[in-house]
Amino acid sequence: MQRKVSLYIPCYNVEQYLAPVIEGVMGLRQAPDEVMIIDDGCRDRTLEIAARYPVRIIRHEGNKGLAAARNTGIRSACNDLVASLDADCVPEPDWLEKLVAPFDDPSVALAGGKLREGVLVSAADRWRQAHMPQDWGNERLLNPRFVFGNNVIVRKSVVEEVGWYKEEFRTNGEDSDISRRIRAKGYSTVYEPAARVTHLRQDTVRSVMATLYRWYWTGTDGMKLRSVLGRSFRLHFGTNIYEFVKTDLQKKNFDLLGLDLLTLLYMPYFDIRAFLRGFGATEPKLVCAEKKE
Repeated sequence: MQRKVSLYIPCYNVEQYLAPVIEGVMGLRQAPDEVMIIDDGCRDRTLEIAARYPVRIIRHEGNKGLAAARNTGIRSACNDLVASLDADCVPEPDWLEKLVAPFDDPSVALAGGKLREGVLVSAADRWRQAHMPQDWGNERLLNPRFVFGNNVIVRKSVVEEVGWYKEEFRTNGEDSDISRRIRAKGYSTVYEPAARVTHLRQDTVRSVMATLYRWYWTGTDGMKLRSVLGRSFRLHFGTNIYEFVKTDLQKKNFDLLGLDLLTLLYMPYFDIRAFLRGFGATEPKLVCAEKKE
C-alpha cells in the first residue's frame, strides 16, 4: 500500500530556482498528497511563481530562518510522513518512492537522499562540489553520522517527540542536530543514494565563502578581538585550509587552489564582522554543521 506523504519546500527569495523544483515535484511517479510552500519572508517573486501551481502557500511572520520554516512545514502537514526539498533541489521522478521505502521499518524516523551538483559553471561552484558535499556517496547507510537536510522525509510524530528543529540554528546545522536527537531517542536514520536530487545553486566567491563560514562558525560572544582572530586562524588555517589544499593537490584541481587560499582572508573577515555586530549574542556557541570526513 502506498504511504501518504506531505511535502513542503521552505522558501526565502528563491525566484530563480523554484519553478523547476515544483515542476519536478509535479512529475514524481509517486505524488505527495499535498505540496506546501513555506514563505519565510520572501520579498521577490517567489510567491507569484508558486501561485501558478497547485500548492498550498503557508506564511509565518518575518524571516525566521530555515529551521523555523521546517517547523512550520511539519506542523502544517496533514500526514505523519513529511518530506521536504530545498528550494534549489529538483527531484528525479522516482525520488519519493525511493525515499519513502525505508519507512516500512517502524524504527526508521528520518531518511535522506543523494544530492548531485547540477551547476558547475564557476570556480565557486566547482569549489563547493569539491569541499562542501551534501551527501554521503553512493552506498546506502543505516544511521549515518547525520542526514543532510536538502532532501529528506521525517516522521512528524518523532520530530514533535524530540522537540522540533532548534530555531536558533536558523540556516545551518539544524539537520545534523535533529539527526543526533532522533538517534538518541532510539530511532534509526537512513541515507538512501537511490533517491536523487539535482542541486541548482549558483555561487559567487563571496556567497560560497559565506556558506562555508556558516558551516563551521563557533561563535564570538564575550571574546576579545585578539582571541577571535586567534580562534579564526587555528580553526581555518589549522584545520580547513590544510585539508582543502591537500585534497585539491591530490585531485589535481589546481584551478581551485586560489579559492583555498582565499579562505584565509574571508574567514577572519566574517569573524570580525560577527564580533563587531555582537553576532555571538544571538547565535548558539557551537559548530553549525559537521564536517564530512
